[in-house]
Amino acid sequence: MSAAMGGAPQKPPPPLQPHGGGWMGGGGGKLGKHDAAGAGGGEARHHPKRLMFRGREIRTVDEAHEMGGLRELAHEQNGCRFLQDQLDLRHKPHVDLIFEATKEDVVSLGMDPFGNYLVQKLVQYGTGEQRAALIDGTVDRMVEVALNVHGTRVVQKMVECADSAAQQSALCAALLPSIMQLIRDMNANHVVQRCLAALPAELAAGIYDRAVSDCLAIATHRHGCCVLQRCLDHAPAPHREEIIGEVVRLAPKLVVDPFGNYVVQYILDLRQPPLTHAIVQALRGGFAELSLQKFSSNVIEKCLKSGDPTAVAVVANELTASEAFATLLHDPFANYVIQTLLTVGKDDVVALLVAQITPHLPTLRSTLYGK
Repeated sequence: MSAAMGGAPQKPPPPLQPHGGGWMGGGGGKLGKHDAAGAGGGEARHHPKRLMFRGREIRTVDEAHEMGGLRELAHEQNGCRFLQDQLDLRHKPHVDLIFEATKEDVVSLGMDPFGNYLVQKLVQYGTGEQRAALIDGTVDRMVEVALNVHGTRVVQKMVECADSAAQQSALCAALLPSIMQLIRDMNANHVVQRCLAALPAELAAGIYDRAVSDCLAIATHRHGCCVLQRCLDHAPAPHREEIIGEVVRLAPKLVVDPFGNYVVQYILDLRQPPLTHAIVQALRGGFAELSLQKFSSNVIEKCLKSGDPTAVAVVANELTASEAFATLLHDPFANYVIQTLLTVGKDDVVALLVAQITPHLPTLRSTLYGK
């Protein structure tokens, strides 16, 4: 029996699904690489999903504009998705209409779970003047938007797409006064990382300066340690050397921290002997005690795996001379340091370790970590 005669209901249309930064309906909202073929290619042209609004079916931005409904659509879930699909077509007159209708609402839309994607697309597809207007419309509340779980994406897009000195300067002026708050926030720290990657070094200098002056506070923070590593990635040589110098100075405190240890390991991963030697020197005299701790033992293993003979020799001499050598062998963390020494050490180092370990073999065989 057919659906028209009261049989099985027709299959409902598929729901809207997220697609990249925007949305598309069951018929698809973005143009695929084959969609532009049109009739000449034997395929029907792809159209964005249609929308019911105020009792009418909206097919185009022009129809919504004639109804005076673009701003209202931007604040509705389905309407916002429709406008995103239309923006993806990159038809400039339609981009202009949507921009004019929504530019005053950039902050509220930017922090909306759906509207933020619309603002991102306006930032990306708009003209330089439109992008500048969106940034200017956000500057007074830029920090609030950056801290927001949805707004952070908008500010990152602004930083990424800013293509003039005026736009970049406006962003920095709005963000830098609150840089420590941003660095420590789970959402806004990504804005800071984007600034480091996308902005000229002279504009990001304030971030590098803060990385030096507040190195300990930043490096020992869950999100700050990631920002500090990005500083090391992007900083010009003078700033980079300052940051590394401060990390080396603070190494004894950083290596025992659950987050700070990763910053020290990051420098060791550069495999530059002068930096490895500097860190080993900063930790000298404490290798036995540090081997007994979870986070610092990982740093010591990284020192040894660098393959630097000076680092291996210093660590080996300290551990074998330690009165707590037997404790190191049975410790859940230090035993891995000893194993690493046996693996990377030269013959003289291995011989020294074996001589020290041999008297403890009977007890090692009967303990979990000694085995």
